[in-house]
Amino acid sequence: MKKIILMSTVLLAGLSACEDYNDQFNIDSSLTDVKTGVTIQLASSDYGTIAGMEANKELALSKDPEGQTYVAALEAIGENKYFADATEAEWYLPAFIDYKYPNADTGSRISVQYNMYRGQSGYLADFKKISDYTLTNNDYRSVWNGTSTATYLSPSTLRQIPSVLESRMENPQEGDMVAVNYAYSEFEPGAGGGVIPVVYQQVNTFDGEAGNYVIAAKANDGSYYPFGKLDDPSKPYGYIYPDAITVTDGIISSDNGSEQVVTIEEGAEGYTLLNTNMQYIYMSGTFDSFNFSTSVPTEGGEWSIEANGDGTFKLKNIEKDKNVKLTLYEDSYSYGSYAASRYTYFEDDMSEETDLFSIKDVTLPEGSSYVWKHDDYGYYKASAYVGGKNLPAESWLVSSEIDLSEAQNPVLNFDFAFNFLNGNNASDFMQVKASTDYAGDVNAATWTDLTYDGSKFSGWNFIAQSVDLAQFAGKKITLAFAYKSTDQCAPTAEIKNLAIVNGQYWDVCLFKEVPESEVAAQMLKMSRASGAYANTAALYVYREGAWSEYTNEDANVVVADPAMYAELGADYVSRPANVFPIYLVQKFPFAAKGDKAAVVYRADADGTMAVTEYTYDAGWSASQIYSSRTTTFEKTGEGYVAMAGTYLNESLVGDEGGFTIQDISLQGVNFVWTNDDTYGWKASAYTNSTNYPAESWLVSPVIDLSEAMAPQVAFEEAHRYLNGEALTDHFKIKISTDYVDNVESCTWEDLIFDESQWSDGQTWDFYPVGPYDLSTYAGQTIRIAFVYISNSTAAPTWEFKNIVVNEAE
Repeated sequence: MKKIILMSTVLLAGLSACEDYNDQFNIDSSLTDVKTGVTIQLASSDYGTIAGMEANKELALSKDPEGQTYVAALEAIGENKYFADATEAEWYLPAFIDYKYPNADTGSRISVQYNMYRGQSGYLADFKKISDYTLTNNDYRSVWNGTSTATYLSPSTLRQIPSVLESRMENPQEGDMVAVNYAYSEFEPGAGGGVIPVVYQQVNTFDGEAGNYVIAAKANDGSYYPFGKLDDPSKPYGYIYPDAITVTDGIISSDNGSEQVVTIEEGAEGYTLLNTNMQYIYMSGTFDSFNFSTSVPTEGGEWSIEANGDGTFKLKNIEKDKNVKLTLYEDSYSYGSYAASRYTYFEDDMSEETDLFSIKDVTLPEGSSYVWKHDDYGYYKASAYVGGKNLPAESWLVSSEIDLSEAQNPVLNFDFAFNFLNGNNASDFMQVKASTDYAGDVNAATWTDLTYDGSKFSGWNFIAQSVDLAQFAGKKITLAFAYKSTDQCAPTAEIKNLAIVNGQYWDVCLFKEVPESEVAAQMLKMSRASGAYANTAALYVYREGAWSEYTNEDANVVVADPAMYAELGADYVSRPANVFPIYLVQKFPFAAKGDKAAVVYRADADGTMAVTEYTYDAGWSASQIYSSRTTTFEKTGEGYVAMAGTYLNESLVGDEGGFTIQDISLQGVNFVWTNDDTYGWKASAYTNSTNYPAESWLVSPVIDLSEAMAPQVAFEEAHRYLNGEALTDHFKIKISTDYVDNVESCTWEDLIFDESQWSDGQTWDFYPVGPYDLSTYAGQTIRIAFVYISNSTAAPTWEFKNIVVNEAE
C-alpha cells in the first residue's frame, strides 16, 4: 500500500491561530497561482476571439504596417478556424492564454491544443487539369467498328475508351485528366438489356451545345431531306442528293435518323460537322459542292449556325461565306453551298439606317414630326400615338428599286411585330405593297397589295412573314409598308430582317438527339451528353503518352454521374457539401471509418471541373485540411513563451489528456484503465484477490510531427506485481501512423525501450523513462498506445504520467 501522510487538522488549526506565524517561519504572505498540467482545447469560436483581440491586431499590424498582410492572415485564422503555421500560434496564443488565466504566475506551464493547417492529401496533387467529355454516337461506331450498331459500351468494349480519347483529345499533356461520360450496359449487343433508345426532336434555337443532330430541310413538296452524306461514301467530294425521311410532329425516329446523324462539335471559330461515315464535311476552293475527309480539314471545315426565327437555320461555311441550301435542280432535290447572291435578290436586316429605304409622309400626327423612324434596337418602327392620344396619320416606308429580272421564284421574307391593335385587324393599319412604276410619289404610282399573315401578333413578338412575289418575276419593283392610323387606334409596328430570295432554295432545320422517355431526356440534358443516353462516368489520365483509367490506393475516386445531375435538376453542383455526403452513402453503403473518397464534378455553369475529398466517420464529410497540435507555453518575466518543439505535454494527473481506451478482451473485470487524481493513468486486471486475463489499449491523441526534426518521447512510470514474469510480456508501447478508430485495423510498430530505466517493480516510486527516439516518424502524424496484457498468473498494476513528446536538444 502506498504511504499517504496526513497532517493533523488540530495542528493546522493551531498554526492558523498564531498571528506571527508567517514572521516566525519567514514565509511570503502573498498567495501564488502557478498553473501546471493545464490544457486548453480551442473551440471553434475561440479562433474568432483570438483574431479579434486588440493585442493580436496590434502585433499583426506591427509586422507589416504598409501591406498589412499579417492583419489579413490574422483575420483568416478567425474565418478558417485553424492556424496556417506554428509561428502564428506562437504569436497569437499568449494573449488568449492571458485572457483565460489572467492571474497565472511566472513558471506556469499551459498547453494549448489547436488546429494546424496541414494541406490536402498528397494524391490530390494529381488533379491538375480536368476536362469533361461525353462519348458521341460516332465514338460508339468507331468502338464497335462495324460489328454492331449499339450506341453504348459493354464489358467487352470498355477497354476502347483510351483509343476514343486518343482521337478526341488534342495535344494532351502529361497528367491531364478527362471525366468521361458514356452509355453502358452489362449486356453485350443482342443479349438484351441495352440502353434507352433515342429519337431526334426538332429545335427552334441553337445555343452552341455540341451533340448529335439530324440536319434536314423541308422542300416545297412538304418532305424533309437530310444533309450530311454522299450516296457513295468512297467519293471525296460532290453535291448531296438525299432521299426524303419521315418527320412526324417534329420527331424523327431512331430508325430513320440514326444513319443521318451529323455530330456538331465546337471548333476554333465555329463548328465542325462529322457524319456517320466518320467523315468531316468541308469546302475546298471555289466549288459549291462539299468535300469529305476522315481527318480534320485544314480549310473550309468550320461552320456557323444561326437561327432564322421561323424554325430554320442558316448553316454557313465561315471561310467560304457560303450557305448550305436545299434546292430543286432538274426535278431532283440536292444540297450545295452557295453564295448569297445565288439566291438572294435584295436583303436588309435593318439593324442600321441605310439608303435602301426612305420615308414618305402623307399625313403627320398633330404635334409630331414623324411616324416612321429607325430604332436603335435595330428595326424600323411606326406609330402615331402622341402625347397619350391616338392620332390619325399616314406614312410610307419605301424601298429602293429591286431588280427581279433574273428571278424565277422570288419570295419576300421579313419579321413583323404589331402591338396595341386593341382587337383590330393588322391589315387595316399596315398594307404591304409592290409597284412597277413608282417614281417618287406614292400617290401617283400603281400599287399591288401583298397578303401577309396578320393573325398571330401578340405584344412585341416578331412574327416571321413569307410573301410570294412570283407575279413580279422578271421585273423591277419597289416595296412599300404603308402605315395608316385613326383617332381610335394608332398601333405600333416594327419591321426587320427583310430579304427577297429565290423560293427554290431552302434553309435547314435541326433535329437534336434525345432519349425517348422524358425521365431519360432530363438525365441526358444534365449529363451534357452528345451521344446516346449516358449513365456512367469514369476518370481517365494521360501518362507516358497513353490514356488509362485513374486509380489511387489512398482513396476511392468517383466521377459524379449523369443520374446525379438529373436528380439535382442542374448540370453542375453549386453546393457540394449538401450533395456529396448523401451521394457517397449510395455509392459506398458499407464504408468504414477513415475511408476516403475523392469526387470529381462540374462546379459551375461553364463546366469547370473540380475535386473534393471526403472522409467517412459515421457519415461522409469534407476532409479536414488541418490536424490537431499541442504546444506548451511557459510564463516568464516577459510573458508566455512557447516551449520549443513540444508536441505533447500532459501531466495526466486527474486529466485524461485526450487518451482513449480500447478493450480487446476482458475476463472477470469490467475495466482495466482508470485515470487517477494522484497517479495519472493506472491499469490493473486484479480484483477479488484474483488475476484475470485481459488486454486493453490506451491510445494517445493525434501527435503532429509534420514539422519535427528529431522528436522524442519521455514519461514517468511505476508498476508492481509482475510475479516474476517479463515486463515486456505485460507492458508494450506501440506507435501507428494510420490509426483511425480501431487498434486492430491499423499498423503498429513496437517502441523499443530500455528496461533498466523502468521501475524495479518493488515500490510505488515513479521512474523517469526515456527519452526514446521518434525521429523515424518525423514529418508524420502518429498515435502512441500503451498496451496492458495480463493472464491468470500475473495481472500487474501499471501507472504512468507526465508524458512529453518534444524535440531533442
